[in-house]
Amino acid sequence: MPRFFRIFLLLSWAIAAPALAQVRDTAQVILPDLAPREVEIRGTLEISFPSLQRQPLIGFNPPPLVPQIPPDRQPYVEPYRQAAAALSPVSLKRPEPPPIATIGRGNPANGLFESTLGRYLTRSFNGYLEYPLTGGLTPYAALIYTGSSGFQPFAERSDLEAPYDLLDARTGLAYTGRLQAGLELGGFAHRYRLYGLVHDLTYSAPRREGQGGYVQLRVAPSAQDDLEGFLQVRLSTIRYATTYPAGFFGSQNPVERALLERRLDLSGAFSYPFATGTLSFDLQGHVAGIDPQAFLESDVRSLAVGATWQFAFGSTLQLTVGGRLLGLEATPTNTRALYVSPVLELAMFPAPGTRLYVRQQPSLEAYRLDELLQETPVLDEPLMPQPALRHIDLEAGGDFFLGALRLQTAAGFTQAPLERYRYQIRRSFPPVVSVTRLNYAEQRRLYLRTEATLTLPAGLQGTLGLTFQQVNLQETNQRVPYEPNWLAHLLLSYRFDRQRGFIQLLGRYEGVRYAAFNKQDRLSPYLDLDLQATYQLTTAIGVVARLENLAPRRYRTRWLYYPEPSAIFSAGMRIRW
Repeated sequence: MPRFFRIFLLLSWAIAAPALAQVRDTAQVILPDLAPREVEIRGTLEISFPSLQRQPLIGFNPPPLVPQIPPDRQPYVEPYRQAAAALSPVSLKRPEPPPIATIGRGNPANGLFESTLGRYLTRSFNGYLEYPLTGGLTPYAALIYTGSSGFQPFAERSDLEAPYDLLDARTGLAYTGRLQAGLELGGFAHRYRLYGLVHDLTYSAPRREGQGGYVQLRVAPSAQDDLEGFLQVRLSTIRYATTYPAGFFGSQNPVERALLERRLDLSGAFSYPFATGTLSFDLQGHVAGIDPQAFLESDVRSLAVGATWQFAFGSTLQLTVGGRLLGLEATPTNTRALYVSPVLELAMFPAPGTRLYVRQQPSLEAYRLDELLQETPVLDEPLMPQPALRHIDLEAGGDFFLGALRLQTAAGFTQAPLERYRYQIRRSFPPVVSVTRLNYAEQRRLYLRTEATLTLPAGLQGTLGLTFQQVNLQETNQRVPYEPNWLAHLLLSYRFDRQRGFIQLLGRYEGVRYAAFNKQDRLSPYLDLDLQATYQLTTAIGVVARLENLAPRRYRTRWLYYPEPSAIFSAGMRIRW
């Protein structure tokens, strides 16, 4: 037992000794002092945020590029009709855009000046300038001049030359605001030689001089109005005088024959959209005095008044119906005419890029004296500027867009109770010469025409047109002189070097013609080819070069005994801003 007791005491001491030591250690632990203390912070508090100002980017903007036209782009050929045109009108007004001068560049002026000099001292000058002002006013001015010291039209007449000077100028003031209005003043001065009259004579060529001036007022609704159209009034005076050399009419002194025309023209057209269609009116009239004794006489007068209504049946069919009154009277020739003709146009859009149409558009064209002599500068007296009246002008055709290619085809018939024509006749009084006269008669014209236009993204564009026609007098069924059976025109243009360079070729072709009804004076086909190139050295300065009359000599005579000069090269400079 004592031994067991001793072992029990030893084990009890071994267990109790660590517990006693732990109690003694816990009593000696030092806890942290958590009492509050005062702390002083010295300095300045500054709060900083990142900068919100956008820094400029330098060196990242690419230079501006000319947008390229995708090869599959096609022009819009559907009828232009607002989506809300069928809705009833509302009282809301369209917003007025700011004046043009406030949204342009710092210098709002726009101008172009071009001058060239070439063979035969051929010279030209073209100028245009406009400067928008405040209040919607824009003054402008334009001037066009071409001249030449002349060439020798006939090898057997080395002393005969054909100089000319042609000057046209205009200036005006345009206004854009609650309405659009324009006041324009203009005039011309032309001088040239009728060298064809003396091709087989010893006289010098007669000299023809023309001067004229006009004042024109044009008023149109604002671009924000539903009413579209214009009204224009024009008062003009035109005088042409031909001076014949001494001995030409048996007189020892030069003889001058002059013709004066003073006229008043009125024209206008208006259209207004309704919920069921568009109503349109047109007006054209003139009063002219030939060698008038008073300020304005009525030797020749004309009037054309029409009204049409346009329907739109969805997006595939458009119909226009109406009528037009045509009338004219010419006292010197005892001519009177009055017609009422229907107006019709049917347009169909069976597929995207396709348009088919049939239209009947009667018209009256009141030629001015200067228009007749610019179209045919070799006309001889007597000359009567009389209107042309076409009461049937029927045409059927179509437009087709095939990618970058556009095709136009048409066939038509025109019946004109009064239409102008030129013919050659030998004047009976001395000296006996061949002259070109102007007359009016009833004519009919049948024609077929086609035109193809190709536009490529690389800057190449071309147009080729071909027309076959038959123009005959209604009474005798004779072919009208100077009217060919075949007509053609050509245009080729190409832009290069980022649009800075431009080359253009223009061509016109007229087939075999006869100068008289007897078909004795046969004229070879007429071909006119002109080449022009421009290159912009800077945004403001460029160079211009022209090469005109490239056709062979045989194809450079349009009017009998009036050959045109051989190839003419000219070059110059162009300034624009």
